[in-house]
Amino acid sequence: MRRQIAILTLLVLPLAGAAQDWGRVTGSLESNSIYYLDDAVVGKPASSWGSNNYLKLDWSKGSFGAGLQAEYYPEPLAGYPSELKGAGLTGLYASWNGALAEVTAGSFFEQVGSGLLLRTWEDRELGLNNTLMGGRIAFHTPNRGLSVKIFGGAPKYGLWPTANTAVAGGDLSLDLLPLFGVESEHSIVLEGSVTDRFTRNVEDNIALLAKTGGFDVPGQVPGWSGRLQYAYGGFSLKGEYVGKGPDFYAEHLPKSREAYRLKGGNAQIVELNYAVGSFSAALTLRRLENMTSRIFLTAQSPSPANTLNYLPSLCMQQTYMLAGLNPYVTYADGEAGFQGDIYYNFRRGTALGGKYGMKLHVGGSWIEALPFALPDRDVHYLAYRDINIDLERAWSRKFRTILFVSIQENSPTHGNGKRTDAQNVFVLDALYRFSKTASVRTELQYLYSEELTRDWMAALVEVSFAPHWSFTVSDMYNHGSTKVHYYNVAASYSLGSLSLSLQGGRSREGMVCSGGVCRWQPAYKGVCLRAQWSF
Repeated sequence: MRRQIAILTLLVLPLAGAAQDWGRVTGSLESNSIYYLDDAVVGKPASSWGSNNYLKLDWSKGSFGAGLQAEYYPEPLAGYPSELKGAGLTGLYASWNGALAEVTAGSFFEQVGSGLLLRTWEDRELGLNNTLMGGRIAFHTPNRGLSVKIFGGAPKYGLWPTANTAVAGGDLSLDLLPLFGVESEHSIVLEGSVTDRFTRNVEDNIALLAKTGGFDVPGQVPGWSGRLQYAYGGFSLKGEYVGKGPDFYAEHLPKSREAYRLKGGNAQIVELNYAVGSFSAALTLRRLENMTSRIFLTAQSPSPANTLNYLPSLCMQQTYMLAGLNPYVTYADGEAGFQGDIYYNFRRGTALGGKYGMKLHVGGSWIEALPFALPDRDVHYLAYRDINIDLERAWSRKFRTILFVSIQENSPTHGNGKRTDAQNVFVLDALYRFSKTASVRTELQYLYSEELTRDWMAALVEVSFAPHWSFTVSDMYNHGSTKVHYYNVAASYSLGSLSLSLQGGRSREGMVCSGGVCRWQPAYKGVCLRAQWSF
């Protein structure tokens, strides 16, 4: 397989980017490799090295297109699914895209609604790529008042589509006003979807657990979604109801016991957005009940790669080191909550905006676990809440600062009991531009907590010489409990569509999150080389 991929690459690369009678070929190459070092503090992963490698090629000519993706993992990076080891042709498709219709055969990504019912996507930070191998047909009217699509296929897990699971579905969208030829500033869209998941050859231990509950694992699990969208001026409203047919469910009982039964699931989400002038606000309300959707059932620890829908955490996705130290992970068995954000741009020349302007963001979330999903049925407590404030101010054409505060409270048991771990994070982020090409950015961070590993401090310095070079030095230090430094040094170089980076240091164990979906990352010390080329 490796030889086939190499030969294919050599044959296709001379055509890359060339507009010819044969069409146009584009693509990308990406390689992430880490050499792990022995460390007396954080230890060392089982393997001494890991490497994740990706090749993507796409061809197009007129209405036709085709492409492939190949992946090679001589040894997957620590924290990634072990099923990825080896090489595979993980994507292969051909498509036709006309004025009113689209047909795809092979591998494709699909999402209905917000993704609560079904979403297949790729995220290399998570080691997730659950593309469907099958076919899709889509059609829409000239004014897009009516859109229809039908699809089906086998989801990929590891390097190949699974032979024991298939997914089929359809989606209908009605943009009511254009559909009936009405011109208006208002927009009303009604949408609906149905899906079905087919499973065979259930694991023996799962089948045995189902027998203890007096049922057989269903070979078919239907799902449905109804959606409404409304927009006028700066206001928009989206609402969705999702239902899921009876499926294998592990019910939590007191004293760490479990019972197994058939149970359906449902979810509701409402999104409100408003923007006028310098002001904008967003509010999301969501409720989940038994909304885990797996490619296949297993008694092993769940992997983000083994998923068929999208359940991001209903809270701010943190980017600063200490603010994201203990992220919240969605409790799909049963939770309800909201997230709200307010943004205001103080314009230049105003009393608060000053000469160069100022931006303010205030947001927060509140999530509670639902009683039926917890062993203690009679009560439900806080699962997570946060309040986030960031203030960005430009002091001159060369200097700007961001002051960020995040107050977080997280339950280690997802609300089963009153215990929570609280932490307050303070960040000062400053950027100074020496010229159009040279700049330095610094971060000073502090985390105060009386739980977990108590207080942390962190610092980062990043020097950039655009458009080619960037150098970064950072350190996180837990001076409250462990007295351990997590330091990193990195250098990166970019030339056109080619980027290279070399990083070395110590990484803390914990959750690595992308888009609110997380995977577990073990601690390690090592040297990482990353290369990416688009053509």
